[in-house]
Amino acid sequence: MKTVDIHAKNKKFTAIAWALAALMLAVMIPLNLIFERLDIDFDMTSNSMYTLTKTTTDYLDALDKQGVVVDVYFLTPMEELKGEPEVLALYQTLLAYDAHACFNLIDIDPDTEPQVLKELNPDGFYNLSDGDFLFVHGDMVKRMPGKLMYTYEYETGEDGSQSVISASFNAENYFTGAMKSVVDGVQPTVYFLEGHGEIPLTKMTKLQANLGNYNYGAAQLNLINAEKVPDDACIVMIPGPTSDITDAEYEKLSDFLDLGGNVTLLMTPNDAKLSYTNLSSLMAEFCIGMDYDRVYETDTARHASGNPYIFLCDLKPAGDNAKVDLTGALLEDSALLTYMPASRSFYSIFGSNYQTLNMDTLIATQNTACGEPYGGTFEDPDPIVGKEMYLAMYSEDSLRKYAKMAVFGSAEFITDEAMATDYYINPVNLFLSTITWMYNSDVDMEIANKNKTYDALKVNSEDAATGYIALFVAVPCMIALVGVIIWLRRKDA
Repeated sequence: MKTVDIHAKNKKFTAIAWALAALMLAVMIPLNLIFERLDIDFDMTSNSMYTLTKTTTDYLDALDKQGVVVDVYFLTPMEELKGEPEVLALYQTLLAYDAHACFNLIDIDPDTEPQVLKELNPDGFYNLSDGDFLFVHGDMVKRMPGKLMYTYEYETGEDGSQSVISASFNAENYFTGAMKSVVDGVQPTVYFLEGHGEIPLTKMTKLQANLGNYNYGAAQLNLINAEKVPDDACIVMIPGPTSDITDAEYEKLSDFLDLGGNVTLLMTPNDAKLSYTNLSSLMAEFCIGMDYDRVYETDTARHASGNPYIFLCDLKPAGDNAKVDLTGALLEDSALLTYMPASRSFYSIFGSNYQTLNMDTLIATQNTACGEPYGGTFEDPDPIVGKEMYLAMYSEDSLRKYAKMAVFGSAEFITDEAMATDYYINPVNLFLSTITWMYNSDVDMEIANKNKTYDALKVNSEDAATGYIALFVAVPCMIALVGVIIWLRRKDA
């Protein structure tokens, strides 16, 4: 009978195990150093978080072949992103774009390179901040706010604290869309109607700067002489008309709306004895009616000192059936009060197409405000007293190629004089929100966002925390200790 030397066999297996471990280290350590030196990374994420989609690579490859180059200024040094887990996706994505000749990434530090920032933004036209991007190609410039790169979803704990439970990485759709926007020369234009006593663009230079910051152009439009609304128009603004539009202009604007166009009316109170027949007809098509009044506040605590026509009003939260929320973000900042200058009021009309519209109120008064008769052709009109009045509304017609209309009771708050004060910050921001709702200037490449999930463990008490520590720390240690004891006993057997 052959005798087996157990001790010799154990030593042999142990030696083999150590040899394999040493071999693994000998292979992995040099490979890791090589990959680190060559800056090679492998995307092991389930949704290819760090890899560009075929839509993007095909587009960038085509630009490379054409010799097109877009300068992309990033207002943060890339070194600040490297090694930061929360922005790793952005860092790797920028490297992937920069690997293409058409994407010329230029990272700058606004704090140490203010002269570069001044050259990029000499007139302060773009409201730039750390982390923002500027895409520049020829005369085309597109700003991309850094805050758009990630969208976070939070969960509120019982103690009121918030924790991130998921994040959406949105950069690729924005970056590729911005590239296409500046290469193709796409800049939608907001046209401001003239010829009816409207406020001219020369008195709204701050608003023009804001529109440029949102990547819109601005121009005057004389629709009396034009055959139609220009093809590049995304929105037609009518800021404070003192007379009505003509029948021909009404037809041109109606045709524009039939094609899915967008119109905003800012109807500053007018004491003239006239009727805005055609403008009222445009509004009626969206089930919006207009009062011939001037609103003021009777509660002295709710208006500017000595001026009841500059008064506090309320942003209205989106209704239960609303398909869009234009006031939610503004309502979150409770520190900002909403003032309006002398405004007229509006109301809903239950027209035949009312059920097909998506409409809601944006700004309303308290019932302490009053609407005094002001202008119009009605005989002995009654004042509006003791009820909420609407100062801004919106409406969208799904049967008219989703044509949109927004109305405001005044145009005064978008003038340079008004925007130089702090009174009208909320109305201005709301006005800008209606513009992006009507027409989003970003080119959508239909590239899906990439989601990142955060794993979290809720601990509701000290006893629970102790239990988790025992489960995840003490128990594995006990199992390891038992394993060592068994191994020692077998070793000596």
